[in-house]
Formats: sequence, structure tokens, C-alpha cells
Amino acid sequence: MNEPKSNGEHASDDDRSVTGLLTRFSLDRRITVLVFLMTIVVVGVIASLGIPLETFPRGFEFPAVQVSVPWKDAPAQAVMDKITLPLEEELSTVRNLDGLNSWTRTGNTGVFVRFKQGTDMDVAYREVRDRVERARMLFPEDVDRTFIFKQDMSGIPLLAIGVAVDPDIRDYYNLIQKEIVLPLSRIDGVASVDAQGLIEKEVLIEIDKGLSDAHGLNIYKLGQDLGGDNLTMASGTVRAARKKFLLRSVATYKSIEELEDRPVSPTARLKDIATISYAPPDYKFAVRVNGKQAFALIVKKEGDANTVDVCREVRVALDKLKDNPRLGSSVEMAAFFDQGLVIEDSLSNLIKSGRLGGLLAAAVLFIFLRQVRLTAIISLSIPLCLLVSLVVMFFMGETLNILSILGLVICVGLLVDNSVVVAENILRLRNAGLTRRDACVRGASEIALAITLATLTTVAVFLPMSLVEGQGKFFMMRLAIPICVSLLASLLVALIFIPL
Repeated sequence: MNEPKSNGEHASDDDRSVTGLLTRFSLDRRITVLVFLMTIVVVGVIASLGIPLETFPRGFEFPAVQVSVPWKDAPAQAVMDKITLPLEEELSTVRNLDGLNSWTRTGNTGVFVRFKQGTDMDVAYREVRDRVERARMLFPEDVDRTFIFKQDMSGIPLLAIGVAVDPDIRDYYNLIQKEIVLPLSRIDGVASVDAQGLIEKEVLIEIDKGLSDAHGLNIYKLGQDLGGDNLTMASGTVRAARKKFLLRSVATYKSIEELEDRPVSPTARLKDIATISYAPPDYKFAVRVNGKQAFALIVKKEGDANTVDVCREVRVALDKLKDNPRLGSSVEMAAFFDQGLVIEDSLSNLIKSGRLGGLLAAAVLFIFLRQVRLTAIISLSIPLCLLVSLVVMFFMGETLNILSILGLVICVGLLVDNSVVVAENILRLRNAGLTRRDACVRGASEIALAITLATLTTVAVFLPMSLVEGQGKFFMMRLAIPICVSLLASLLVALIFIPL
């Protein structure tokens, strides 16, 4: 008869298994494993500090392009006949087209071009631009601009700042441009600062038709003459004494008085037939801050800039601008949207949730295990797995955003399961009389298959989320990656670090 194997023989069989070899290597090469652990910690800290922080995942592009063509003061029917229809005919020949939507209004037309899923938007953008250039050959001569917009997340503003200005300030346009817009535009990571509602003053000439007719003037011709008066243009070159001089013709009005004294006929000047003023044009919308007439500054960032860092620098710059003596108390600024604060709040919630979940897990473990050392070892597996996930995301070029933060919060409670099972089995064998080494090797080997299958089962639940079709695939992948990586990291931590 075969005699039952002793505990030492069981341990020897477990040593020869794959998991036994992994655990035995961990126990025999303690310095190597310790260095590996410290490497994970150091690289994880560097990745957590260097990973870009965003509100939404970076790189998402809507499969659509918008084309806008302004035609100033043209009636809607003329815009549709002269611009919208020719533009639709050309854009309908773009490859992978899924649909066209157009709208026409007075002075403007727009076409929204939708593409099929999986279309390379860089190629689609170039094709749309080519079709627009073809259509421009059919547009009226005074249509000089076309706009093509790609739909992506980079267009979301970093900050929206309301600026209220004392109405007694005469040249508020240059004041805001030089003292607020220009300093904010110079901040590293800021791509543009758009001042909405801030309209530069214009020279408004209101001609009295009765007076112009009395002097025998044609208003249309007079308008053309005035439009061609204010100019600066190159006028060729002059050579003298082996030197070449560039000529420039300057014909500009330096004051309202010069414009008023401009002759329009042998017997009349411009001020005799028209009222001339220098003021902002009529507003079609209004921005108010704390009940005061104001302007809105929309700050946008560069593509690769860190959202949180740029927002912090803008906030610091705004605090410095409040002490600017040129602005004084006549300018009031208030930020009513800050994307950086949204991300910081999300990160703060992640840290609070992780800390609370870790403390509750540690408390429950201590109640059942009644060992401080073992409870601490298992609890430390949570931040270690999260660091591994951050390292993988960092080297994959991902960002820490709302979806990835949600994934990390979801898996916080799942990360201790494997460590608890391994640690409890090792403790059980240790209490049964096995040596510390044999208890570790056998304890990890006995339940290795079970925890591996359990982990892969959980991964199999989340991983197919990244296989969905359509626009949701991009977002589901950003949610599934941190969850799956953290769960697989928890399996390795349970089999390598927990026994050691």
C-alpha cells in the first residue's frame, strides 16, 4: 500500500508546480523581489505625478465635420441658392458619408457632415476641405471666408471668466486686451483667450439722404470712395547710391476731425451731409457679472498641456491682475467655470473613497484575523495595485479623467479579495503546524487556480465593455483599462508579495 504523503512531501509537490515555483522564487530572492516592489512604488509615484489630468479622455473625435460660410447681410433665400446648394452638392461626394444636415439663415450657412464609424477623420477632414475649395469657385465674389470645424474634446474651455468694466472708462477695449488678454495668452499651455462681447469701437458714418441729394452725391459711390480711403499698401522700391528703399503708401485718418473735414464735393465736406461717431456697434447679446455689464473671456489650452496645471497658473495670474494698478477698482473679474477645479474635486473624491474603503476593509479584516501585521500587509495591496494601474495608463499615453477615476473607484473593493484568500490560507496552514516557508508555498499553491479563475471571471465581465461598437467603444475602453489592470495586478500581488 502507498503511504500517505507527509506535509514535507506535499510542500515538495507544491514547489514543483508553476505557482509553487513563483512563490518559492519570491521567498528565495527576497532582495530581488524587494527591489521589484520598490521599483513599482517609485515608478508609480512618478506616473501618478506626471500623468495628464483631464475632465474627459483625450483623443476622442466625433465622426463629423461642420462647415460654416458667412455672407454678410445676404438674405436667407440668396444664401441658400448661391452657397448652401452648391456646397451640399460638392460635400455629397465625400467618401464614407453617413449624412448631411444644412441650415441657412440671413448672412450665414452651415453644413454638418456625418461620417460612418471607423472613418479616419484626418483623411475625412482633408476631403471636406478639398470639396469646400471646389464649391468656392461657385460662390459670390464677396464671400471671402469659409470655416471647417472638427468636433473633439479639445474645444471645451478651460475657464470662463467674467470681466465687468466701469462704463466711465473710454478705451476699455485696449485696456482689457493689453492688461488681461495678453498676459493670460502668454501662460504656458494656453492656446487662446477669446474675449466674447468685447467689441472694438468703430467709426459710424450716418449719411443724411436729403443733404446728399441736395449736393448731387451718389451714396453708393460715396461709400465705395470712403471704403478705399483708409489704407496702407506697398508701393514698390527706389534705388539710390547702391541702396534699395522700400516704399509704402499710407492713407489713414488719424482723428475723427480729419474724417469730418474730408471733401465729398466742391462745395461740401463729409460733416455737412453725415453724422460721424466713434463708438462700439450695437450689441446683439449681453454678458453680465454680478449684475454689471461685462465681457466673457474663454480660455482654451494647447492639446498636450496638463489641464489642472494650466488652470492653476491662470488662477494665479488672475490674482496678480487684481493688484494691477492700471485696472484698479474699475475692473471686476470672476471665474464662473473652472475645468481644473472639476478634476481636482474628482481626484479628491477618489482619494477619500479609496481611503474610506481601505480603512473599512482593514477594520473588517482585523475583526476576523485579529493580527495587526497581517491586516496591514493585506491593506497595503490596495495602493500597490492602484500604482500598477497608473503606471500602465501612463505608458499607454492615457490621462486621468472622470472615466478612469470611476474605474479606479469601482475596483478599490475588489483588490483585497485575492490577498485575503491567500493570506488566510497561509495562516490556516501555519496554525496547523507547517513551517513558515511550507505554509507560504503550499498556501499560495492550493488556492492559486481558484483566485486566478475568479480574477479572470471578473476581468471577463469588464473587458468586453471595450468591444462595443460605435462611439461608446472609446469611453468604455477608458473605463475598462484601469479596472482590468488593477485586478490582474491584485492577482500577482497575492501570489508574489503576500507570501513574502
